[in-house]
Amino acid sequence: MAVAPSPLHTSLTFSPFLSHHFFASLDPCWSLTLHTIQLTPETSLLEAGASAASTAAALENLQVEASCSVCLEYLKEPVIIECGHNFCKACITRWWEDLERDFPCPVCRKTSRYRSLRPNRQLGSMVEIAKQLQAVKRKIRDESLCPQHHEALSLFCYEDQEAVCLICAISHTHRAHNVAPLDDATQEYKEKLQKCLEPLEQKLQEITRCKSSEEKKPGELKRLVESRRQQILKEFEELHRRLDEEQQMLLSRLEEEEQDILQRLRENAAHLGDKRRDLAHLAAEVEGKCLQSGFEMLKVRPLPLHSPSGRAQYSFAQDVKSTLEKCEKVKTMEVTSVSIELEKNFSNFPRQYFALRKILKQLIADVTLDPETAHPNLVLSEDRKSVKFVETRLRDLPDTPRRFTFYPCVLATEGFTSGRHYWEVEVGDKTHWAVGVCRDSVSRKGELTPLPETGYWRVRLWNGDKYAATTTPFTPLHIKVKPKRVGIFLDYEAGTLSFYNVTDRSHIYTFTDTFTEKLWPLFYPGIRAGRKNAAPLTIRPPTDWE
Repeated sequence: MAVAPSPLHTSLTFSPFLSHHFFASLDPCWSLTLHTIQLTPETSLLEAGASAASTAAALENLQVEASCSVCLEYLKEPVIIECGHNFCKACITRWWEDLERDFPCPVCRKTSRYRSLRPNRQLGSMVEIAKQLQAVKRKIRDESLCPQHHEALSLFCYEDQEAVCLICAISHTHRAHNVAPLDDATQEYKEKLQKCLEPLEQKLQEITRCKSSEEKKPGELKRLVESRRQQILKEFEELHRRLDEEQQMLLSRLEEEEQDILQRLRENAAHLGDKRRDLAHLAAEVEGKCLQSGFEMLKVRPLPLHSPSGRAQYSFAQDVKSTLEKCEKVKTMEVTSVSIELEKNFSNFPRQYFALRKILKQLIADVTLDPETAHPNLVLSEDRKSVKFVETRLRDLPDTPRRFTFYPCVLATEGFTSGRHYWEVEVGDKTHWAVGVCRDSVSRKGELTPLPETGYWRVRLWNGDKYAATTTPFTPLHIKVKPKRVGIFLDYEAGTLSFYNVTDRSHIYTFTDTFTEKLWPLFYPGIRAGRKNAAPLTIRPPTDWE
């Protein structure tokens, strides 16, 4: 008589992971469990527990589905007939033994005109797996008995860290020990492991983020290095072939710095990768133990130890305790990051002047002040090299078209329509000042806003410590060393006006624009504020940096 199929019998599909060759290298039970649960470092313990319970039921169903509906035994040489059901080859052959045509299916009764039997090798592999699972289940059941008294290992001894049966617990060996039900001990250790899992995952995520950040830094470093390289090349273009030696030296230093940072980044990335793998392995180990049964987690070692009395004892595996210790060590693990900041004083400039001065002295501008442009509140020195602000306006000054009457500044006697020119201005300890250049066509009589749009390119100081380039809006300048002297370098054709802190040889700011008119050096000594800003602005010969 045919047996009615189970609900799964007519809908079972076989995924590729049931291949016999795949499971040949894995423990059958846990191979199927791992492929079903598909744990990741982010899988929570509760989700994993639910998946494990579902898997256990699936394993039971697997054994049922691996049986023949005729003989109710495991399938032997399974074959599939036309309707899709599977039977032992011998069973279906006997079932159809006296039939000549219209061969019915023992399960669904659907008939076929021909005796069509196709071997189902994949199902045969699954049957072998089901047999192995049954053997593993039987082995686990046998191992859960006390090897001495053949009673169930239902208790756990905290002193000896081993699972014991009830007789062991009341024996002389464990009588004075702290003993608890195995399930309670299992739950206690699982809770401890679960507490370790959260910081483990957090540390793992931290390292993953840090490693990801470190892996992006070489590209960012490359962009920074390229930007710095272009800056160096642009500045050294102004020196042509005569500064090639210094240029190559700086590029070599930059390349060495890049390689040094890249090497440290690679080493740190590799170090973080090792830590990440170790943590991932530890997290997987913790999750795996959390999914184990109480016995599996706290099972007895297979090798017996002999006590002084001569009786065999079994030592509890220290895996759980060792795992907890490793989890504790992770809490103090440090995650380091490599800085890709380049050398701070890499661009102490203006090298293009300090070296060029020795080569092309014609770049040094002989700047003097033009009294015809000076505001009435400004007083020039006899040599026309310095200017200061006074409270009382000078009388009898002709109001010429060239004179500034609103903005208290003064221009140089010579302007520039081409070439490169460099001059230095001593600002000392003044609290207010501005230096730069202006166009020939700027308004000199009415109220004005000195910005590049109106023909002024300046760097200024106010309130004693606030430096800015007068762009739109102002660009704050963060200057570490207060400049006593400021260098101005104009490259008319290149459209650049650069300012330098001569005190510490550092670059302050560079304007980039297109110059079409004559440019005049401009000097604003600032309004006098008591004695703090009484000192003049003075044009000085450029510093010789021998």
